[in-house]
Order: sequence, then structure tokens, then C-alpha cells
Amino acid sequence: MDAFDVNLPHDIDACHELILELDRERRRQAAVIAQQQETIAQQQAIIAQQQETIDRLQSDVDLLKRTLYGRRRERFVDDSQQGLLFDSTIVGADDDSGSGDDDESDDDEPSPERRTSKGRGRRLFPELLPRKTVRHELDEQEVPEELRNDPTARRFFKKTSEQLEFTPASIHVIEHYQEVIVRDEASGETTIVSATKPPQLIDAYAGPGFWAHLTASRFADHLPYYRQEDILSRHGCRIGRGTQQRWLFALALAVAPLVELMRRLGLQSEVLGADETPVKMLAGEPPGCTKTYLWSTVGDNAHPYDCFHFTPDRSRDGPEQFLAGFQGYLQSDAYTCYERIAAADDQIVPVGCWAHARRKFEEIHFSAPSVRTHTALGYFQRLYDIEDRARDSSVSQRGAKPIVTEFHQWLLEQHERELPKSKLRAAIAYMTNRWQSFACYLDHGAIPIDNNRTEAALKYAVLGRKAWLFFGNSQGGETAATFFTLTKSCNRHHVDPFAYLRDVYTRLPTTPASDLPSLLPDRWIDEHPQHRLQERADEACQRADRKRARRAQRRAHAATPS
Repeated sequence: MDAFDVNLPHDIDACHELILELDRERRRQAAVIAQQQETIAQQQAIIAQQQETIDRLQSDVDLLKRTLYGRRRERFVDDSQQGLLFDSTIVGADDDSGSGDDDESDDDEPSPERRTSKGRGRRLFPELLPRKTVRHELDEQEVPEELRNDPTARRFFKKTSEQLEFTPASIHVIEHYQEVIVRDEASGETTIVSATKPPQLIDAYAGPGFWAHLTASRFADHLPYYRQEDILSRHGCRIGRGTQQRWLFALALAVAPLVELMRRLGLQSEVLGADETPVKMLAGEPPGCTKTYLWSTVGDNAHPYDCFHFTPDRSRDGPEQFLAGFQGYLQSDAYTCYERIAAADDQIVPVGCWAHARRKFEEIHFSAPSVRTHTALGYFQRLYDIEDRARDSSVSQRGAKPIVTEFHQWLLEQHERELPKSKLRAAIAYMTNRWQSFACYLDHGAIPIDNNRTEAALKYAVLGRKAWLFFGNSQGGETAATFFTLTKSCNRHHVDPFAYLRDVYTRLPTTPASDLPSLLPDRWIDEHPQHRLQERADEACQRADRKRARRAQRRAHAATPS
């Protein structure tokens, strides 16, 4: 017999039927295989999509961990270990720039100018502090008998040390007496003449010094009302938080003309920075916590006022209102609200913030470093290095335009190569879609490369938000915007906010509108130099000098051939 025995039909019709049956079976199997392959392709697409989601979420988790636990300094260093990632043919092998973020410090690096000894030396106390003398006399029992009655022995007090002591703030009551003259007329009428009491800013049973203390504690030291209530209770006078709120609401309305003057002068700036931050508000529609916003506008050096504005939402109506009348360069992030305002007014020129753009590349480089992210950060580094070395130079002296043009061309080339959903493509599109606003800082030497100064001003209010958490109502938001304008402008000029506010509260009731400019913080401190926080001013200058010295040292080190 054959190796296998198959019962095949012997007639032609049966053979045809068998062939057709086999063909139908083959088709069924092919359909099953095609369906399986389609299922496999779908599953592979789902797996790829899920893997992309996992990678994105992992990148977000890494950035979140870095924000919570890691270094927040967005620093980029082009060292020799990263040389293979750096495309020297594009950016330049002799890049000796410093840190990309011009406003971030790198105080963790040792400086040759910084003292390395542990001793701090003798502390000299300011001469303006009042002094009390404490004399430590000898007990006569401690004096040797032969020295007690010796006329040649000299006894005197020798100053051996100085010691700081603290006396808690005192609260006292001022009793006001008005002189009165009364005369009974022959007609039976009575003539009364009384002395005029000085006008007060608001009707309250407290004085300007007390109001200044409450204002500075709330909006300069960021103490919630309940903490101030406890502090005052320790000094023997409890002022309820509701009373504090009512006083500050009234004071905010009273100082509104001065604040509006500061805002108007700020709008006269040639370059105006703008930014915003959310703040929760308890009262609102619907009831519960709603999101409101504090906006900051920072004037230039000719109009040095850091102003704040409150709006119940993030819509365009708020900025349109407080930016009304501004003509010049408006520097901000890429929030569409600012872009639409600039597009609707040809007197406003939008200016991009290079720090925001750099941050997007730095985040990608942190989670997935590559040649492209390294190259992009190299461009930012070179531009910030030019800004650091020519901070006060004119446009012609900056020398950044060729690098900006080269960077733009590189961005356009990389945009075509990246995948549509790539994070790097999105970061590139963020700049290329707004390139005119990013390149605008080259047109005028007064325009800074980034908006970090406005972000730093806004952090002043963010510190308070971490302490008092929310506004009670919209009136509380308006009050906060008013007093943050005053206290942050004091901070900008290193003015003691308590002394300034006390004088403003005292003089404002009798100050005509024409003399309001004399109460502006920058002009007030010129008349009251004793209230300048000179140590803070010196500390800021020294810190800035150390930054520039370290950056210059890094540039010199990078320029030295290895």
C-alpha cells in the first residue's frame, strides 16, 4: 500500500465537490488569519499608545518629584562629559556662557571671594539702637582685705561685651483732650469754642501706628488675621479678626487715590511686565471656593512701581481694564489674553519671555536628554551669557542678533524633523509661532530678555497665599491688591513698610491731590533716608556681584583650553 491511504472519490462530480470544500476551508482559515492579524495590529497600536501615555506620565512624575524634592534651579552646564551630545558645528565649541536662567542663583557653588573660615568675627550692633548700661559691682567680700582701704588702688567699670535684648511691642492708649471755652451770653445763649481735632483717615478707635502695624503684618509679613489676633492678645489687647478686616477694608478705600496714582505712573513705562497667579475665594457663585486672580504689572526703572490688580476670573476683561492707556512694550508669557490685547491695540508691542521658552526645553532635557535638547539649551546659554556681560549695554553692543537668527533657523529645521506629537516639537512651536515677540527684545536695549522680574514680584503675593490660603470675598481681593501694591513697591526700594505706612496714614487726610506724588515710596524714601533697609539693599548688591563673579569665573574656565 501507499505511505498514506486517502479515500478519494472515483467520480468526477465527487472530486469537484471535494475541491470546492477544500477551497472553502482555505478561505475560512485565511479570513481567521486576517482577523487575527488585524487584532494583533490593533493591540500593538494600543500598546504603543499606552506606552506613550506611560512615558508621558513618567515624565510628569519625574518633574513632579523634582519640584517637590529636587533642585528647582533650571541650570544647564555644558561640561566635558556632555561633549558628545553637543553639536559644536551648530552652536559653537567655544561656548563660555553661564547659567541659562538669568534670575536664578547658584549659591551652592563655592566662590573664591566667600569666606571659608567658621568664625564670623565680632558682631557690631547698629548705633541707632538704644542702649542701657548694666553695672556689675564687686561684692565687698570678694575684695582682698589689703585692697579695701588701699588709696593707690583704682576702681572703675570696664566695658567687656554687648548683648542684644528684646522688649515686646507695647500697646498704649492715647487720651485725646480738646480745649473748650464756654461763655454764657446775657441773652441766655451759650457760646462754645473748642479746639479742632486732627482729621483721621478712617473712623476707628486706633491710630495710624496701629493701622500700619496691622497692614505690614498682613501684607508684608504675610500673617493671617487670626495670628495677629493671638499676637495682640499676648500684648494685652485683643482685636478680633473681623474688626481687623473692616479696618483694612476702610483703609484700602482711603489710600485708593495714592495706589491709583502708582498704577497710572506704572502704565507710563516704556517696558511693562505682566503676570498673574490664582487665589481661592470662599464667597462666590456657586458658593464655595472659586478661583480668582491676582495680576502684577511691574514698571521700568523710570516708573519703579510694582502694582497688583484683582479680578474674579482670568478673562480678558480684567487686563483690558487695568492696561487701558498703556503704550509700549508688554512683556509676558504666552497667555492668549495678553496676545489678544496686543493684537487689538497697535500701540502695544508684545514681548516674549525667553525664560518660559527655555523652561520647556529644560524639562524635556531633564526627563529625556538628547542632542537636540542639549543644542537648544546651548543657544539659550549663549544668549543669557551675552545679557549677563552686557546688562546695561545698548542693542548694538549686545551682539545677540546673529545667534538669535541662527537659533531661529535651527528651530525651523528641527520642527520639520520632529513627530507631530513630540514634546520637543511642541516646545519648538511655542517659540516659532511667536518668533516676532521673542526677537523683539533685540530692538530696544531697555527690554530684558525675560519676564523674571515680574515673576519675582508675583512671588511676593504667593508667599502670603501660602499663609492665609484664600480671600474671604471680592472686597478682600481688592484690599489685598491695594496693599500689595504699597508694600511690594516698598520692598522694591528697600523701604521700611511700617514707617512708610504710618506716615502715609498720618499725612494722607490733609494732603491735597497735587501733593500725592510726595507719598510715592521712591520719593518718600529720599526724604526719609533713615527708614531705608540698608542692610537688605547691600545684601542684594553683594549677592548680585557674587553671581556675576561666579559666572565670569565659569566663562573664563570654559574658555581656557583643556
